Amino acid sequence: MGLNGFIVIDQAGTPLYSNLHYTKLGMQPALIAGFISAIQTFSTQLSTDNSSGISEMTMQNIKLLYRHLESYTFVGLIDPSDKIKDIEVILENIICAFLAKYHKYLCEDTIQDTAKFQGFDLFFEKWRAAKEKDLAKYCENSSPTLLQGTLNKLVNFFPTSDLLKINPQVLKSIGRKLIWVDTKISSEDESAIFSELRKRTDTIYGPGMFETVTKEVKKNLQTQELLS
Repeated sequence: MGLNGFIVIDQAGTPLYSNLHYTKLGMQPALIAGFISAIQTFSTQLSTDNSSGISEMTMQNIKLLYRHLESYTFVGLIDPSDKIKDIEVILENIICAFLAKYHKYLCEDTIQDTAKFQGFDLFFEKWRAAKEKDLAKYCENSSPTLLQGTLNKLVNFFPTSDLLKINPQVLKSIGRKLIWVDTKISSEDESAIFSELRKRTDTIYGPGMFETVTKEVKKNLQTQELLS
C-alpha cells in the first residue's frame, strides 16, 4: 500500500515532475499530464467557485488523488482498492517535501529546466509507502524558511484551521495537518504572521515556548545549509 505514482503539473499543463515506475500506464508522462490537466480544467469550469475541481477520480485500474497549491497541480496515483484516508496523508507529506526541496525554483515565474526535478526520484521511491509519523518528522525538519519550519512544528500544538485563519491569502492547507506558506509572501505578511504566532503561543503555552520552537527551526536550517 502506498503511492504508485506522483505527478506535478504547472498551470499550463506541463509536467514538471513525474514518477510512474509503480504503475502499469504505458503512455508518455506529457500525455498523461495533459489528460489530467484537461479534466481538472473542465471540472473547474462547471462551477462559479474558482477553488472547485476534482479531488479524486477512479478509473478501471487506477485512482487519482488531486491536490492544487499555488499554481501547481499535484496528482497521486494509487490502487483503486486502497483506502484514500490511508494514502492521502502520504501524498500530502510528499507534496510538502517536494515544495520544500525545490522552493527556490518554484519561486520563479517560469521554470525553463525541468531536469532539476528528476532528483526527487530517490526521495519518492524511499518514502512513497512510508509511515505517516516518519514522513511528518522529515517534513518538520527540512523546511526551506523559518516561517515554514515554525508552522510545521506549531501544527502539533494548534488546530490547523485556526492557524490558517491568521492569513488565508498566503497560508494554504496541504492536508489535514499541513500548511504551506506561499512562496511569494511579502516581508510585511511574514512579520505579521510571526507576531500573531508568538502571541498565540505565549498566551496558551507561556513565554519561552515560541523561542524554543524557532531556535530548533533555525538549527535545522543551518544544518541544511551545511549539507547543501
